[in-house]
Amino acid sequence: MERLKRRDALKLMGIGGASLLTGTSPASAEARLSAPSSKKEARIVIVGGGTGGITVAARLRRSTPNAKITLIAPNEIHLYQSGQVYVAAGLYSEYDNKRRTKDLLPDKVNWLQDKVTAFIPDSNKVHTEKNGDIPYDYLIVALGCEYDYSSIEGLDLSDIGKDGIASVHLNDLDKGTSQGAIISRIWLKSIRRRAAKSDLKILFADPSTPIKGEGASLDMLFLANDRLKGNGLRKKGQDLHQKASLILTKADKTLFPSPEIDRALKKELKAAGNVTVHYDHILKHIDREKKVALYSHGDDIVEIPYDYLHITPAMQPPKALLDSGLTVQEGKHKGWLEVDGETLQNPRYPNVFGIGDVTGLPSGKSGGAIREQAIVLQDNIAAILEEKKLPIYYNGYSVSPIKTRYGKVMLAEYTPKGLLPTFPLDPSKPRWIWWAMDLHLMRRAYFDLMMRGMM
Repeated sequence: MERLKRRDALKLMGIGGASLLTGTSPASAEARLSAPSSKKEARIVIVGGGTGGITVAARLRRSTPNAKITLIAPNEIHLYQSGQVYVAAGLYSEYDNKRRTKDLLPDKVNWLQDKVTAFIPDSNKVHTEKNGDIPYDYLIVALGCEYDYSSIEGLDLSDIGKDGIASVHLNDLDKGTSQGAIISRIWLKSIRRRAAKSDLKILFADPSTPIKGEGASLDMLFLANDRLKGNGLRKKGQDLHQKASLILTKADKTLFPSPEIDRALKKELKAAGNVTVHYDHILKHIDREKKVALYSHGDDIVEIPYDYLHITPAMQPPKALLDSGLTVQEGKHKGWLEVDGETLQNPRYPNVFGIGDVTGLPSGKSGGAIREQAIVLQDNIAAILEEKKLPIYYNGYSVSPIKTRYGKVMLAEYTPKGLLPTFPLDPSKPRWIWWAMDLHLMRRAYFDLMMRGMM
């Protein structure tokens, strides 16, 4: 089924597209909405009001109807972060990605609009900024991750949007703002205007840390180059892409965690003809006046001049987790929430679970991963309350819709063990149907279904 007729593809969009992009995949074949439920009472505290927190709250409301569920989060506005790239591309407005948190929370979930400042697992409680200690029987940590732009010397947050610097990631989840998306939209327009007058160098810098939205910097690179070709405009424009040199820097030797997707992306970049990738380069310093980026490359310091620079920031665990006793102690995921890769339980505190970007797992940090993990927590916490064997396990599924041009998406569905496509289509091949689903269906499915715990 390598090729689809357009009629069959449209049918697929209508029936299965939204489910696909929210993570209904072979990875969740064991998951059932009729899976174990418990009517026992328990105090369940969820920390974090992002995708993971609200999704698992909705699912637990159904599987543990008599539990007292409290969600602790400060944000009045919830952001659909995956939509920030589409704002930059000129296809969404910033407001398309926003909903009020209270409108997304399920009935009978107590929302404590506060911020957790410390975890005290030995006493089964968390400490909050305004309400002091909150006790729990079961805790789910869904805090996400924090951006660390300060790891780049010479860069201040106020510099983003000036002197050719952009970052589509930039947002403030507590305030519900996403300045980076708007800045990046202006940035893409400026690149095309500049290319009409002179040659230019565009630099895309990725960090050495684990990151969420694995394909976002590639999205920006591909869309920038396609915009230079005259696509993504109201009408086809002049092809200017040969006047721009695009440079992508990576901290290791890969573009993407999945080897199969990595190979496909390298072919895409090679075919572009004007893209160079520098591997084993870590951005350390920016000289804004000279427009030069300084990298560590082994024992050497390498200078790369640029006209425009897109930054994917280093990402780090939330500060509240420091000294909590809940984190990974050594290795690549040091400082992130430690959970078993299958049960999502903390190994030292079995009544503590994690979901989403905050977890120190080798699987990708994505909405699709969160959807799978929420099903695991829904079923397994109910089973634990009933003193039953855990019914299902997380297998590391993640999905990243990489926008290789306006109108084409490479839908990278994978686990640490290999590709895991939902439908019998090669996930390393960009397709218009995945673009149509991601652009037109995913946001609605996210707010109306996934966040309601319905798929």
